[in-house]
Amino acid sequence: MQKSLLVIAMGSILLAACSPLQVKLDSKVAVPTQFEHVAATPDATDVSQWWLTWHDSVLTQLIQQGLQNNHDLTAARANLQAARANAALALADLGPTAGVSAGVDGHHAQVNNPLSPQTRKMLSGVGASGLNRDDLNITGHSEHAGFAASWEPDIFGGKRSDADAARYASMAVTQQWYAVQMLLASDIADNYFKMRSLQKRIQIGQNTLASLTELRRYIDGRFKAGQVTDYDVRDVEIKRESLKAQLATLQAQADVYQRNLAVLTGQSPQQFHVPASVDILNHIPALPSGETPLSVLNRRPDVRQQYALIQASSAQLASAKADLLPRFNIQFIGQTGQVRLDSSTPELKGFGGLISAGVSLPIFTSGRIQRNIEVHDAQAQAALAHYDQLVLKSLAEVDSAYQLQSSLTQQNRYLAQASQQASVQVSKSSQLFKFGNITLDKVLLARINAQDIQDRLVQARLAEAENMLNVYKTLGGGWQVEQTSAHKNQ
Repeated sequence: MQKSLLVIAMGSILLAACSPLQVKLDSKVAVPTQFEHVAATPDATDVSQWWLTWHDSVLTQLIQQGLQNNHDLTAARANLQAARANAALALADLGPTAGVSAGVDGHHAQVNNPLSPQTRKMLSGVGASGLNRDDLNITGHSEHAGFAASWEPDIFGGKRSDADAARYASMAVTQQWYAVQMLLASDIADNYFKMRSLQKRIQIGQNTLASLTELRRYIDGRFKAGQVTDYDVRDVEIKRESLKAQLATLQAQADVYQRNLAVLTGQSPQQFHVPASVDILNHIPALPSGETPLSVLNRRPDVRQQYALIQASSAQLASAKADLLPRFNIQFIGQTGQVRLDSSTPELKGFGGLISAGVSLPIFTSGRIQRNIEVHDAQAQAALAHYDQLVLKSLAEVDSAYQLQSSLTQQNRYLAQASQQASVQVSKSSQLFKFGNITLDKVLLARINAQDIQDRLVQARLAEAENMLNVYKTLGGGWQVEQTSAHKNQ
């Protein structure tokens, strides 16, 4: 019998090395080798820390503070740690379990002596004086210790599949953490760009208001001289009041974006101030080059997350199929102990052990196992379909963002040329007025026109800068791998 149990145990150990069930889910999307609007170069631009290419120390500091102190990122990191712990828990279920037990107890009993007086007297005569009392006291104690172990060999990979599912789920949460990093850096830059653009527009608007105020004084003088009509006076005043109304909200909007930066970087909005820096919207970096569809898909956290979810679904499906197969278990129990009585009775000692091996096979489950397989199979197919859709969407987003960025760059180049020509026009009109060839209102109108083009250029450059952030997001840039042993092991 012992030999048979040993054979079963050794066979289980050998079979435990068998590979788990494998369920392959292949994408149906044919990934192209090149984008249409991305410049092909031998070396790809590093976009993991894209903010460094803007050469703005204030922006760099804000993003670094956000990556260290943002509370949403802290919550995402905690979720990541929980997911990794859950994966480790599932892996631990593959091994055996063992435990020890021990105990000590004492007892005391007092009973009436059932012996007759004659019997007691007789026993006393032969040395059993303890039995001559009316009451008998019995005291003693006992000790025991035991060891138990059990193991369910994962012969057909059901537990391994569960562990794989938990591990891939942990990987998916890891990609979520990377995505939070990416979006946080982008949100900080977006609020920073908007704040800087509003500050620039406020400065331009104040200059324009000064020009309109000067034009109003000039028109008033000509109106009093009978050289212009009341319509001309009102036309200038309407433009002046309209600009004042616009300026009244720009500062409030800029302050909103500054407070957003405080929250994103984990600081109190009160007394938070962003120091002055370079005109960042006037130094927009070039588009990243050298990117290929495969490199983008391998970098984007959302694509990587969905791929991990596919693998998790595949492992869950394999686990469900393993429920159709036999399960084996091995158990061992050993225990020892002794009992001592305060009497002439000798100690009672003993040791016992039990080892068992068993197998179970589902015969009739009312279709529960098959239905469970169907559920996980449908979930796996849905995860694969979501992945294919995400891949197509990601590829389209890259070309769309690059094409739009090229168009915005071209548009702003034309606007910059128009702004430069308008500035030349202001200079020439001043010279013409100096020599009496034109009136002052022509000079002021040229100045106002140049300032209006400057305002439009600032807004256009903001759109270009914001789309550049979208380029970085479509490429999956802006996150760094966590350098921890836990992550390396994963």
